[in-house]
Amino acid sequence: MVMFWVIAGVLIVGALALILPALLWPNGIVITDANAEKREIFRQQFDEIEQDKINGVLDAAQYEIAKNEMQRRMLDEIGQTSLTKIRASKPDRRLALILLVLLPLAASLIYLKIGNPAAINPQNNVEQIALDGDMQSLLKVLKTKLEKNPGDGTGWILLAKSYVGIKLYADALIAYEHAVKLIPNDPQLLADYADALAVVNGYNLTGRPQELLDQALKINPHHLKSLTLAGTAAFDRKDYKQAIVLWERLEKDLPADSKMLPEVKAALKEVYILSGEKTSATDTKGISVFTGISGSVRISPTLATKLDPAATVFIFARAAQGSAMPLAIVRISVKDLPYTYHLDDSTAITPDHKLSQASDVVLVARVSKTGDARGKTGDFQGISSSFKPNAANVDLEINQVIP
Repeated sequence: MVMFWVIAGVLIVGALALILPALLWPNGIVITDANAEKREIFRQQFDEIEQDKINGVLDAAQYEIAKNEMQRRMLDEIGQTSLTKIRASKPDRRLALILLVLLPLAASLIYLKIGNPAAINPQNNVEQIALDGDMQSLLKVLKTKLEKNPGDGTGWILLAKSYVGIKLYADALIAYEHAVKLIPNDPQLLADYADALAVVNGYNLTGRPQELLDQALKINPHHLKSLTLAGTAAFDRKDYKQAIVLWERLEKDLPADSKMLPEVKAALKEVYILSGEKTSATDTKGISVFTGISGSVRISPTLATKLDPAATVFIFARAAQGSAMPLAIVRISVKDLPYTYHLDDSTAITPDHKLSQASDVVLVARVSKTGDARGKTGDFQGISSSFKPNAANVDLEINQVIP
């Protein structure tokens, strides 16, 4: 490692000696710690798990595992202390200063981009191996404890996440399976389990991972990780309309300063192109463009127990005024609820009676005991207020009984 930096330094100094003869006259050195902010964040997190131990949230074994996991992350993200030395020049040496700073910086950035910094720091590798070894020893203790007390759902979650942290995904899946049996209605747990399963399956979200994500979104249709992964699953199977519905909801739910937001916008742009859908309600000339309506439909918990899972559910949009004939409609079953829908002209009943032709519409979701879309006494339904037929995230609950 030392030889590498010596050679790199000699080359940089040689280049500067050729470019900047007699131009730079340093008058001081400024030393900054590039990792100070990250180090402070990790210090706060260490204080938090220490407080959790004091408060009894974590027992001794769980505390040691959490602490070692934090140390592993800190080593990955920070490594050794990075001190940057910057030589300042006289005001009349501005060009020399720019060249002096840019040349080493450009060389460093290029190396960090296309090189392998970890390869020249064997100390980091040794520390990482030792830390992973210590973590596995602690995890064996926790696993033994959980085998004696298999009803500790929180312990199984901690074990699973710790296995993921050191990339032992197969062991993590066993722990996740125990956890979801004990805590079946936690969307974060379900999404994490689906994510780990997908890694083991070659980053494939079909099958069991998709089932877990569907279950998570039934519990919380706005759960961020579940929306992200479910949208990815839809994209992978080329169900672009479903991917748009999920990622549009994710885009709306993310805070404006979220680091994920640019990635979600880029993903939406790509899927809009692939699906042929427009990226907004207006085209480049400012003319209104029809994109349809989308959102989720769920049923009130008080009514859910009264329904046959095989009963038919109609989700449709009709004009707010005038004819009650549906402009666009989809048909599902009660067992599919909550359901993420998308209505546009492709779901119209007749080609001359389209959703895009309406000025204002209402959304109706109706459970039909007879399989007929026309409402009958005793059917359950939900009806929205009036809105324009270009809208996303129009959510509706079935919570009324037709008299």
